[in-house]
Amino acid sequence: MIRRIRLAAPLCAALAACVAGASAAHAEQRIANVSQGTNLSLAIFPDRESLVIDLLGRLWRLPASGGGAEQLTPDDEAARHPRVAPDGRLVVYQRLVDGQWDLWLLDVETAERRPLIASEHDEREPDFTRDGRSVVFASNRTGTFSLWRIEIDTGVLTRLTAEPGDASFPTVSEHGEIAYVRSEPDGWSLRALLPTGAGIELLRSRNRLTAPSWREGGGVVVYNEQRPAAAGTAPGSELKMLVLSATPVVKTLTRAEDVFESRVAWLSPGEYVYAADGRIWRRGIAYASRDPVHLFAAVAVEANTPPVIDTPLDAPGPYPVRGFAGRSTSSDGRVEVVSALGDLWLVDGRGAVRRLTDDEYVDVEPSVSPDGEFAVFASDRGGYMDLWRISLPGGVLTQLTRTPAKDRSPVVSADGRTVAFLETDGIDSLGAARLRVVPADGGAARTVAAGITGADAIAWDGADRIAVALRTPDGGDAGRIAYDVETGRLAAARTAAEAVAAPRPLPELEWRPAAPDEPYAIQVGRLFDSIRADYLRHVDVHVEGQRIKAIVARGMLPLPERVIDLRDATIIPGLIDVRARQSPLLGERLGRAWLAHGVTTVREIAADVAEALERAESWASGRRLGPRLIVSPARALPGASPSAAALPADASGGADDAAAPYPVPVHGYTGLRLAASVFPPAGGSPLAASPIPTTLPFRASPLGLAYDDVFNTIVESRTAVTSTLAAARGTLAASAALRRVVRHPVFERLYASAERDAWLSAAGNGGDARALEQHIVRLIRAGGLVAAGSGSPSVPYGLGVHLEMALLAEAGIAPDQVLRIATAGNALALGLDRQLGTLEAGKLADFVIVEGNPLRDVSAALDVIAVVKGGVFMDRALLAR
Repeated sequence: MIRRIRLAAPLCAALAACVAGASAAHAEQRIANVSQGTNLSLAIFPDRESLVIDLLGRLWRLPASGGGAEQLTPDDEAARHPRVAPDGRLVVYQRLVDGQWDLWLLDVETAERRPLIASEHDEREPDFTRDGRSVVFASNRTGTFSLWRIEIDTGVLTRLTAEPGDASFPTVSEHGEIAYVRSEPDGWSLRALLPTGAGIELLRSRNRLTAPSWREGGGVVVYNEQRPAAAGTAPGSELKMLVLSATPVVKTLTRAEDVFESRVAWLSPGEYVYAADGRIWRRGIAYASRDPVHLFAAVAVEANTPPVIDTPLDAPGPYPVRGFAGRSTSSDGRVEVVSALGDLWLVDGRGAVRRLTDDEYVDVEPSVSPDGEFAVFASDRGGYMDLWRISLPGGVLTQLTRTPAKDRSPVVSADGRTVAFLETDGIDSLGAARLRVVPADGGAARTVAAGITGADAIAWDGADRIAVALRTPDGGDAGRIAYDVETGRLAAARTAAEAVAAPRPLPELEWRPAAPDEPYAIQVGRLFDSIRADYLRHVDVHVEGQRIKAIVARGMLPLPERVIDLRDATIIPGLIDVRARQSPLLGERLGRAWLAHGVTTVREIAADVAEALERAESWASGRRLGPRLIVSPARALPGASPSAAALPADASGGADDAAAPYPVPVHGYTGLRLAASVFPPAGGSPLAASPIPTTLPFRASPLGLAYDDVFNTIVESRTAVTSTLAAARGTLAASAALRRVVRHPVFERLYASAERDAWLSAAGNGGDARALEQHIVRLIRAGGLVAAGSGSPSVPYGLGVHLEMALLAEAGIAPDQVLRIATAGNALALGLDRQLGTLEAGKLADFVIVEGNPLRDVSAALDVIAVVKGGVFMDRALLAR
């Protein structure tokens, strides 16, 4: 079950990365006080005594002079853009229903609500006609947004405009003119629809225009204009006034304000109220100053109880293998090859299992020839991910491809003579790929098609076509295309995508966690336990099995036979990354890259759970070097539990809640979003998609800001928010803090020059990075739970956590707090705080030994001498080779 804010559930879902939660039975109710709103809109009652506003997805009544707000609509609605009827009895507003906007009416006297329009289209930004009998609005029922009118009593619809572009924000004057905005390919225009039906252009701009309103008496329109950021200038959002005359005059009413996309409300012909900078303001047309209309509201939120993973991560096992990175069967079903625990396994018709490969390399995605004589697979045993052929059952290996690029997803043709595969230059399996073919017995490969983005898997579609299945970043189905093998042209697939059949049972393989070292003690000069703000000094850390036995002052306990003398070094808890996607493309380097940067635990957002579990089991068993892995499916798993120990029983992703305690936790679907989606860029699209039903499409303000309604509900609900600041920032040399991190020698030792260049020149993810940093820092200082997530592979594996820490420190967060976020805070967010995140006796021995002083400069956490994971001591020579 996904925990959410109770009254602010729609907002929470689109704003924050809810890492996990507990049952509703144990939820704590907390009060969030709200005196500011993000993108709130308003309208005024005819008596000029009160306003109706939208705040936190519902409507409120507020005295025009300011004061306490009275809630008008219930908690389970998502309401926006209210307008009041001329008689003051009805309020029309847009309400989100099943992912699209409908129009609803609220009777203020009786509190009765009823739909005015409920359709499969979006109806939005309504306004009453002057007689109160009709409502005009914008709708996309004809494909683009145009203006419509509906009679309230009869429901009769009339289309008012049929122009190119999208119409929005119709506002009716007392004389019946309708001012509205139209978007066009080359800009925006402010237009008026006259009572005669004729349309005229009032104003044209290259900047975004929104929310016009008529002043009483007509002849004056006030609207919002948003200016994008340009070289040397900041973005802007201003109120402007258009005086209609023989020579129209435009006057700027506000400057250096974050004016929201909301119509102003008129108190008199010379005074109006409007929404900006998170508040409501009164202003006179002739005055430069403004006065606040104070707002006080309180909402109850359901506080998240952090998840708890009680399954001991050092339980000895043995455990059945649950993960696999590909499996393939011969045409007659006699022979199956499975990739598990980093190696290939041969399963014969009787079910007998034999290991085909046995080494540290990553062998994945096998494809068995139709006759069962050989298999082709992807492996890094040649340095990069190339294709290899192995004879069955002889086990003779032959390399088929040899390039610096990364090859994957091989498929043997029906005649056994040709292998089709995907090739990419990057480290993201969803990046641009080439479709290639190579003779199955060796020879030159050739390219069939290039520039395929999101390619997930391929299959031969007859002898002359290859079908490519496409996938979205969250694992969703993005369709299927096919290419002619000879010409490379797109072709129609002859067969539909195969239905997902129940997989054959996995072979009965077992694994055990890596054996820890014999008991030992490490003597260090400084120890940061992630509890105190300063170091413990001159301490001995005693390790026995996979746990810390004791942390004592130098010499207070007898030393074991093995003592590691690092008296000039510093110990910090192992770093944790709560947000990463992974693939096999880096081979065995992937696990070493995490550890070489001091990252001992990673939460993977997995499109392919079976593949992620194979990686987790390989690392946990010591078959390959790598961190602890927590798996979170990128998409909801049927029946999966979010509480962490539920484990998919098979490739279909069902949950096996009856499974024995398992040391590879699988978080159920948690709705984790990239942090750039928490606060989208100015002018960005609303976030309509969300894993939680009935969510409010939230958008940051025109200047990319959010206000107390956002922060207070997140803080009081104890919702964890991931940072991913470096992924939003993009180019990793964009600040001095980032440049110091990427210049560290470990980055060059672990990654090829082409990989480094790709990361160093990568663009951001579309978010407003500066605004995002401000929001994250504000949440931290307000006591919110912020978790450090790198967003890899947008940034380098392992290095991403250090980039996050560098940016937080650069933004003014104290080094001890930065380290605590990346260790204890992340462990809490994942439900692992009883086992990881701090250095205490009885906890798992996951820690990093560094040369410098990270409490003075957090970048010193990159100067790794050694890493201990589960009691196993690994020095940097082993990790960064």
